[in-house]
Amino acid sequence: MKADLFGKPVHWLTALYFVVGGILLVSTSHGDLVLWLNDRHSPLADSFFKYWTYVGDGFLLGLVALYFLFTHYHRFYTLLIAIVFQTLFVHVFKQWLYAGEPRPKLFFQDELDRLNFVEGVTVRSYDAFPSGHTASAFTLAFFLMLVVRSNALRIALFISAILVGISRMYILQHFARDVYFGSIFGILSVVIAYAIMAPKSTLPKLQRGLLRR
Repeated sequence: MKADLFGKPVHWLTALYFVVGGILLVSTSHGDLVLWLNDRHSPLADSFFKYWTYVGDGFLLGLVALYFLFTHYHRFYTLLIAIVFQTLFVHVFKQWLYAGEPRPKLFFQDELDRLNFVEGVTVRSYDAFPSGHTASAFTLAFFLMLVVRSNALRIALFISAILVGISRMYILQHFARDVYFGSIFGILSVVIAYAIMAPKSTLPKLQRGLLRR
C-alpha cells in the first residue's frame, strides 16, 4: 500500500486530528465538548451546521457511487466496498454492541433549558455510538482523495468531513467520542476497500463504466 495514499499533507493532518482528538477525549468528561460547542451557538452557526450535517447522511455517497457506476467501474467498486464496510462497522456498534446508548438530549435531560436546540432539527435520544453521519462523511472524503490529485482539494475534503463531525455535536445528535470513532470507521473502510481493489486497478474492463464501453 502506498505510503502517501491520501497525500502527505492529509496524512499529517489526520495524525494531528487523531492525536489532538484523543487527548481531548481522555482529558475531558463525557459531554464536555458538546456543551462547550453548543454554548457558542449563533444564528449563522445554527443555519450552517443544520444543513452541512446532510453531507454525511449517505445520500451524497449514493450520488457519487452512481456517478462512478456510469463512468469508472474500478472506482465504483472501491467506493461500494468502502460503503459496505462503513455500514457494517456502524451497524454492529450502534445496533448491537452499544444499542440504546444515550445521546446528548437524554444524557443532559436534567439541564435541557441550557442547551441550544437548532430549529427544524429532530434530535434523537438513543443509539449514539458511533456517528453514522461522520463515518459516511469521512468515507466519502477519503475515497475522493484517492481520485483527486490536488493536495489543496484533499485538505478541503478533510476539513469538510471534520465539519460534519462538528455539526453532529453542535446540533446535539452525538458526543465527541461518537464522532471520533465514526471518523476512524470511515477512514478504515476506505483503506480496506483500496487494499482489496488496488491489485485490480489495471484491468481494462474496470476502467470503463456503463457510459464508457
